[in-house]
Amino acid sequence: MDLEILNSAVRISTPLVFAAMGGLLTYQAGMLNIALDGFMIVAAFTAVATAYFTGSLELALLAAILASMLLAALMAMFNIKFRAHIFIAGTAVTFLAYGLTALLLKGVLGQDGVFTSDRIPTFPVIHLPGIENIPVIGEIFSGHTILVYVAYIFVPIVAWTLYQTKWGLQLRVVGEAPEAAAAAGINVDWVKFQAMLLSGLFCGFAGAYLSLAYVSLFANKMTNERGLIALAAIFFARGNPYLTALVAILFGTATALSVRLPQVTGLAPQLLQLIPYVVTVLALVLVGWRTTRARSRHSAWRFDIG
Repeated sequence: MDLEILNSAVRISTPLVFAAMGGLLTYQAGMLNIALDGFMIVAAFTAVATAYFTGSLELALLAAILASMLLAALMAMFNIKFRAHIFIAGTAVTFLAYGLTALLLKGVLGQDGVFTSDRIPTFPVIHLPGIENIPVIGEIFSGHTILVYVAYIFVPIVAWTLYQTKWGLQLRVVGEAPEAAAAAGINVDWVKFQAMLLSGLFCGFAGAYLSLAYVSLFANKMTNERGLIALAAIFFARGNPYLTALVAILFGTATALSVRLPQVTGLAPQLLQLIPYVVTVLALVLVGWRTTRARSRHSAWRFDIG
């Protein structure tokens, strides 16, 4: 495969990996967080606006994370405190985020649809010493922004937290058996609230990356359903952090191919842009087939025992 495609796949997969790690924590806590796109779009706007007015990437990243976590807290309040259905709450929060960012884009930055400016600083590219000169590996993994490397470093951190810490054990117990967790003295609602806040934190990184590293602008709905693709990766990997990241990279590779292939094949780009979504649908179909097959086997086992 073209090394340029693989290099692009690493960059394109970065927001998917961030979002997937955030969605994975709520998944492990027993919550289907479909508001990942909403968290990311708020973070993306906040990052661009803060960078534009302050010229500081550090403040922009911090503001993006805080904005995303604030929206995550709102989502948690709807679902945990007021017992709103997680799907309805997630849909409402996402639409709120889309509408709010479109309104602020016009009211604060004076633009409709898209905002860009030479005053927006961007994350610099980092060339990894000792790696950039290695054939193939250097061409794929060197020459990215720091947020790319942060995204992939977070994967083992999330895995370690889930399977090697007391909090990770509590999170998984809350997701698998909330009644048993409550009986054991675990504050189920508090653990779920923490998971949702951390989901917002990861999406804050994803949104800031999209608007300040992947591109240098903000556009309405620029997340482009990445949150749903991240959820598909989580379901396909059954909540395993490493496998989830790998599937996210595969989805990113499909997107990179959809960008590169029109230049090589001459096919209509509109047709090839469907590749990531076709891959996502196929992955979800496979998940559904695998789940149905497992249930059938379980039912047959129970019948034999009976």
